[in-house]
Amino acid sequence: MFCAQCGKQLPDAAKFCPACGTNLEGVATEKPKRGGGLKFIAAGLVVVAAAAGGYAMLAPAPVEKAPAISPTPQAAAPEPKPVEPAAEKPAEPPPPIAEPQPPAKDPAELAAAHKALDQKIADEEAAAKQASGKQ
Repeated sequence: MFCAQCGKQLPDAAKFCPACGTNLEGVATEKPKRGGGLKFIAAGLVVVAAAAGGYAMLAPAPVEKAPAISPTPQAAAPEPKPVEPAAEKPAEPPPPIAEPQPPAKDPAELAAAHKALDQKIADEEAAAKQASGKQ
């Protein structure tokens, strides 16, 4: 049997609680229920564990620090000589843009225009090939 007031264990024939002095006659004495606090603590631990897991998954990765530079002076290395830039060639002006010509109406004129255009393209390709061969 247990005291309803303080929860101490009582002898079966006791009329008063030896710990707190509560009158036990006519009072139902039951073992106090425990475990409510334990459930609350367990629930709190679950919440804390879930929060820690979420933080671990969402936290940025640690950044590695660069090694510290030692304060000891080192032998001075000779300074490299500045490199002089090569003589730059002046930029070539862009080729002039030809004005568009109205289309030829005569098939002979059209064929002659195509032939002239093909010759111009061939000449430009040959000049480019020759210029790349010189470099």
